[in-house]
Amino acid sequence: MRAVLTLAALALAAPVQAQPMRGVPLADDGWWVVLGSFGNNAGSGSRAADAAVARVRRQAQACGESPFNDVSEKFSGLAPGFEVSVLGAYPTRARAQAVLARVDACVSGAYIRRARYAGE
Repeated sequence: MRAVLTLAALALAAPVQAQPMRGVPLADDGWWVVLGSFGNNAGSGSRAADAAVARVRRQAQACGESPFNDVSEKFSGLAPGFEVSVLGAYPTRARAQAVLARVDACVSGAYIRRARYAGE
């Protein structure tokens, strides 16, 4: 019993650093690499936007990234009315710029924007 309590105390005392997965949001607020934004017919969806998101996903995967997509209304700092495909959020502009430089060979027209993601 004493060993169990000691292990529990050690687990609480030593913070575990989560290792972020590539392409998965690191935080809700920060610098985002916007791989593409596509009109989504005022939130009701669009076949063209769905096809564009799928195309950008394939392009990003060719550079080893797995973007996620959502409606731009869930991001403060992005214009409403779009389906966006993004990587991030990164804590600094420099880190986002490094990711942008890496994916630029696969996804043309990507850019960086500071925003906060509201999530689900």
